[in-house]
Amino acid sequence: MTATGTAPIGFPHNLLAMMRRLANLFTKGVLAVAIIIMAGVIAVATAAAGIALAAFAIILRLSGSSAEERRTRYQETADNGTITLEAKKTPRGWTVE
Repeated sequence: MTATGTAPIGFPHNLLAMMRRLANLFTKGVLAVAIIIMAGVIAVATAAAGIALAAFAIILRLSGSSAEERRTRYQETADNGTITLEAKKTPRGWTVE
């Protein structure tokens, strides 16, 4: 007799095949859930980093120096509070001081 390529018939073989299929399906489901959870974790971490950067920028803005300290040495204040600047022609264009 020659061997044929048919699947074995019987209770244990069908049960094992069904268990393998269920295990494959379960593994795919777990992998899909893990990918979704990791995407959520990355989204939350990105949002937290953005909020932290925004908070840091606001703190820097609010704790900045006063207007007197921010002036450069080229700025002069007139009596009415306006700033007078000087412009000079340079080879690369105009420069305002």
